[in-house]
Amino acid sequence: MATEKTDVVIVGVGAAGGLLAAELGKAGMKVIGLERGPRLTTQDFSPHDELRYFQRQDLRPNIKRTPVTWRPNANTRANPIPVQNYGNQAGGGTVHYGTVSWRFHEDDFRARSRVIERYGANAIPADSSLVDWPLSYAELEPYYDKAEYELGVAGKAGNIQGRKIDGGNGFEAPRRREFPLPPLLKDQGAIQFEAATRKLGYHPFSTPRAIASEPYQGRPACSYCGFCQAFGCHIGAKSSILVTKLPEADATGNFTLITGAMCYRVNSDNSGKVTGVAYYGPDGSDNTIEAEIVILSPFIYDNTRLLLLSKTQKFPNGLANSSGEVGKHLMTHMMPNVYVLFSDRHVNNYMGPSAQKHTIDDFNADNFDHKDLGFILGSQISVGTGNLEGGPISHTTTAPPPGTPRWGAAYRDYLSNSFTRQVAMVAQTEDLPYAHQTIDLDPDVKDQWGLPAPRLTYDFRRPNELARLGFMYKKMEEIGRAMGGSQVWRAPLPPGAPMAHHEGGTRMGNDPKTSVVNKYGQSWDVPNLFIIGSSTYPTMSGFNPTLTIQALAYMSANAIVNRYKKNPGPLL
Repeated sequence: MATEKTDVVIVGVGAAGGLLAAELGKAGMKVIGLERGPRLTTQDFSPHDELRYFQRQDLRPNIKRTPVTWRPNANTRANPIPVQNYGNQAGGGTVHYGTVSWRFHEDDFRARSRVIERYGANAIPADSSLVDWPLSYAELEPYYDKAEYELGVAGKAGNIQGRKIDGGNGFEAPRRREFPLPPLLKDQGAIQFEAATRKLGYHPFSTPRAIASEPYQGRPACSYCGFCQAFGCHIGAKSSILVTKLPEADATGNFTLITGAMCYRVNSDNSGKVTGVAYYGPDGSDNTIEAEIVILSPFIYDNTRLLLLSKTQKFPNGLANSSGEVGKHLMTHMMPNVYVLFSDRHVNNYMGPSAQKHTIDDFNADNFDHKDLGFILGSQISVGTGNLEGGPISHTTTAPPPGTPRWGAAYRDYLSNSFTRQVAMVAQTEDLPYAHQTIDLDPDVKDQWGLPAPRLTYDFRRPNELARLGFMYKKMEEIGRAMGGSQVWRAPLPPGAPMAHHEGGTRMGNDPKTSVVNKYGQSWDVPNLFIIGSSTYPTMSGFNPTLTIQALAYMSANAIVNRYKKNPGPLL
């Protein structure tokens, strides 16, 4: 067994972990990062291979070696989920993600208060654990700005210091300045979507994305190759942690990355402090890192699982779990799709960056009146590619129009005709938190290291969520018809299964009795343990989580360097 000592050990070197490594390393702290997967290079992502990266998901966890199971309720047996959408390499999911980079609304941080003020407490489902965040948008805004400029986000501001800007998102919270990069070029799908939504009285704008739309910080501009979501960027235009923050961490001389490392336990002593971590090396060896600070920043399953695996006599229900809140309040974005097929034009949706390309925010959060609708909160609606990727294999995985067979000559003809003539809309729909939606340890399924798999207990089919989904379907159909589609149809939803952007499990809050960490991601129970990532989100917003993860990581890094380092202990 090898033992190393360091100031900080970071488990999971992705969207948050890589950023923290750079910030703490620049402050003179010795940092060791543990990453389960390899460290790849830009050259590793060429040539493009849709079968390898989209279909076989080479940049994501192997579901047989590292299974995650799901069951709709506690009375059913869990089965492995077929797709895991987070990362499995240094840089994490930022290597292959679609780069969508949103700031949350001001009201996203006070969802419970806002609903009660406008609609009354009875509008919140009785069993929902909806709460406010323990921080405000104003507190996080400087770190949003820092993330956008240090990483490189392309977009158009809609609200600069309270002044509304035409062409941007007029619903966004105030920002101090314009995006560092102009928006990416619009493709034909975005042009059609923009015209239709303006005609309907809505407010379209370019989706902000962490892609260099022009040369930035020594990286080239996007080449619009089309191989984006599910792929690593072959020229480094995508602002992934792999090409932005990891080189910066290396340059400090204070950062060591250990790849092929599977952390299986956070070690602690009887005083209530963590002392480091234990991990299996790529050769199967059992190793220990002793550290003054432990930071957990892998995906939400592993954040939760590590705490549950690290129980002690002092913490019999899992490390940092005196509240009993570890593993609770699981949320995922529901992703209803509507497809639009054109008979009179080609839109060539496979061209350029994929995922969500153009957006309206009119039906997100509380941007519209919910009175008498039977639900609260909402969804942003974007046009893009089916299954977030525009290649021919991806196209075959989307739902054809009703009445179209899934095999034979008729299906072949549909695919041939529709590939360049079809767009997809998605309403990325916010999920309310519920305490009974959980992550725990599966007693029946183990991973390749013999550790219990994370088990999700979750079902989105609740009255509030189903009413919201029905509303969003109708809005997308309205837009599809206004776009001039010859056919507009809905894709079916899965039977309650978790969908996109999983969040929750180590909720942050103001009260140690009802949350796991404070607003800095610092454990209430164990002050030298920090948990950073979307597992700490009290609510999820209709927006993608990554930019907020990165803003929170900057805020936590600032607190560690300027406060905790000088005076170790609780920050609140």
